[in-house]
Order: sequence, then structure tokens, then C-alpha cells
Amino acid sequence: MPLTHKPFIIIAGMLGAGCTHVAEILSRKLGISYINSEKILREIVVEKGISYAQFAQLVSSGEVDIEKLVRSELLDYVNERNIIIEGRSGLIVLDRKADIKVFLWAPEDYRASLVAKRRKISLDEALEQVQISDEERRNLVRRLHKRDWLDLNLYDLVINTGKWSYEEVAEIILNAYRMRLKNRGS
Repeated sequence: MPLTHKPFIIIAGMLGAGCTHVAEILSRKLGISYINSEKILREIVVEKGISYAQFAQLVSSGEVDIEKLVRSELLDYVNERNIIIEGRSGLIVLDRKADIKVFLWAPEDYRASLVAKRRKISLDEALEQVQISDEERRNLVRRLHKRDWLDLNLYDLVINTGKWSYEEVAEIILNAYRMRLKNRGS
């Protein structure tokens, strides 16, 4: 798909719902990059020439406000466009105008089984991590945007990834993005 428009797509979602996998596939299909908090933190550590341990110490000492730092970096990407912002990072920039805002979810037990397999931990540990992550994301959106992260009015498209393959989810998003552009006359 030749791009004459510089896309800005947000793929937010729950831990274990496949945000990164879907963003990778969509990134490849559109020929644009994707970014998330992990990549941003990696860039910051490399840029500062410090180890992750040193960075963690700066964060825990209060010298660095990690949320503010990540948001600032994300806004640079938003301003340049031509990007997919995914996962927790997508929740951070929900207040920005995007071509399409997607929320990926799946049932808790489904997500826990995927997290257990990926992280090589027990199902009970994975379930606890999923629940903690859900609470952290809920609090993040409440703190930043004064909204409930599960308020479907925040998103243009909501997909249950327990019902579709990641490839199919990426195709659904791509089709929705194309329809959005067509309707705008871009």
C-alpha cells in the first residue's frame, strides 16, 4: 500500500492481548515503525550511556520521572507521525488525535495462559501479573486522562484477540484505517 498520508495509529490494550505482535505485523504491512515504552526506555538508556540498573536507580531516587520522560519522547513521535504507538504507551497518548485508536482485549484466563508461556512462569503467577498490569493501566489512564481505560468511547475499534489470530487482527485494523482514509478523502 503506497502511503501518501503519514499514519498515526494507537494500539492500546491489555497485557497478553497481543499489542506488540499486532503492531509488528501492521508495521510491516504499512512500512512504518512502531514504538512502545520498552523501546523508548532502551533509547533513553543508550542515549544517556548508562546501564538499566543505573537508570532504575535514577527513577527510584526520584531524579527521573519515568512517566513524564516516556510521555515527552512519545509526543516527539506523535508530532512526526508515520508511527504506530502500542501497548501501555498507547494509553499514555490517548489524548492525542490519531487516524485510528484501537483497543485490544481478551479474557483474563486467555491472557494469563499466553503470559505464562511467554515468560515461562506458572499460570498462577501469570494471572497475578495480568491483574496487576490491568490495575496499573487503569490507574495510568485515570491519572493522565481522568477516564476509565475501559471506556469504549476512547477507541475507534475494539477487538477481542482471543477470537482472531494476530495476523487477522492486523488486517482488521488495516482495513479500518483504509476506510477511515477513504472517508476523509485522503
